[in-house]
Amino acid sequence: MRTTCLVNNYNYSQYVVEAVDSALGQSLPFDEIVVVDDGSTDDSLRVLRQHYAGERRVEIVAKENGGQLSAFNAGMAHATGDVLFFLDADDRYRPQYTQQAIECYETQGIDFAIAGVEAFGPAMKSPRRKFPARNRGYSVLAALLAKKFVGGPTSSLSMRRSIASFVLPCPFEADWRTRADDVLVLGASIAGGRKYQMPGTQIDYRVHGQNHFAGQRPDMGKKLRHGLAVNRLVEWYARESGYNVAEAAAMLHREFQTIEQPSFREWMDYLSMSWRSKLPLGVRARHLGETTQYFLQQRFIRGGTASSAVVADAVLALPHSNAGEKSGRRVA
Repeated sequence: MRTTCLVNNYNYSQYVVEAVDSALGQSLPFDEIVVVDDGSTDDSLRVLRQHYAGERRVEIVAKENGGQLSAFNAGMAHATGDVLFFLDADDRYRPQYTQQAIECYETQGIDFAIAGVEAFGPAMKSPRRKFPARNRGYSVLAALLAKKFVGGPTSSLSMRRSIASFVLPCPFEADWRTRADDVLVLGASIAGGRKYQMPGTQIDYRVHGQNHFAGQRPDMGKKLRHGLAVNRLVEWYARESGYNVAEAAAMLHREFQTIEQPSFREWMDYLSMSWRSKLPLGVRARHLGETTQYFLQQRFIRGGTASSAVVADAVLALPHSNAGEKSGRRVA
């Protein structure tokens, strides 16, 4: 299985060598490392060319500045791997990452892997998180109907070429100068990628106070523009995929049952998507019954029984039908 690492860099000359070296230092070596310099105005290109002039596995692609998505598009044009890994130039891989990831691809039958991330650096504030292994299943409908983000930051993502070829190239480069991991994650969901959360931690995510997105506080205008960009992106991928979104909503309960150990939030999200749809009431009732049964089996049932308190809490959390109006509550 041939592997490609796509490194995107913009004005990170102080970090990019450490990033590329972390890709070169993998216990299971990458077949190729494509470094896209997105029109840096610092000495990134000089540093890259000086350090990797004799390294046959490293290809340096210099382009005019266009933003992170444009760098993904350019890198995709040079990639030849069966599995593509993405790396921001200010992050780094731990040595066992690719070996662990390829083992997941080979043994789990997945299309898209999410690695565990640990933040480090002078601006790091968040405590270390735990990343248990979990099959995240399919998220086609979650992306199409609710624009759900089932993934992680750029450096934690990898995907099969069959999925990447649907996701990239993407034409909306001006929308995604930053935060283009949204494009990878949402596009891979709509492409039908089966996703998997890798166990443990494989990525060092640098928080240095000058990140292009992490730690920034967007104003309301930026939030609006981002929301509109997501809307345009999902609508475009929906057209490219050929899905009839309204009819596909009837399969929400099936998609939910591909998720291993779904969280309470995931359960409620799928119920909400079903309840907001224009599906017949009987179909939505079936969704409610099947997703609830699966959720309880996966999360709470031990030895074939669930405690009455757990079941009662689950029932109270369900979206209410007209019966709620009889008790004087307004139903959304």
